[in-house]
Amino acid sequence: MSSQPWTFGPVGDLAWQRFPEAREQIADLVCTELQDAIDDDRAPEPVDQHEYALHAVGPLVRDLGLVDLDRDLVRRFCLFCRDLLGYSGPDDYQVSHVLAMYVLDGLDGPPVVRVIRQVDPGLIELVRARFPGMWAEE
Repeated sequence: MSSQPWTFGPVGDLAWQRFPEAREQIADLVCTELQDAIDDDRAPEPVDQHEYALHAVGPLVRDLGLVDLDRDLVRRFCLFCRDLLGYSGPDDYQVSHVLAMYVLDGLDGPPVVRVIRQVDPGLIELVRARFPGMWAEE
């Protein structure tokens, strides 16, 4: 019997990889789904990708630009965004939607752009090219 590697989907996998401090929250999301499946007498379903963005990544970076976040955390956030921008799997539209709506949408404006520019200036142009109007400086 061959084994398949465990996967949380593209957003969940990248959250697990880039943000070890979010792993407890990721585990909670998976455990909640398993418990709900037991309670509802149904097969468990994958956790929706936006849940990882909202509950695992969001709390770590929601104050980006407002408070002085750890530079390493900002660097890992930039890598996370780059990885999602470069994702090209069968569900790439969903991943792009999650990135825009559940990761980047609340992180906009001059304070965020200033922080990102210090760590990964090229990311700003990538985000603006994919999502026009986002990460505006004014």
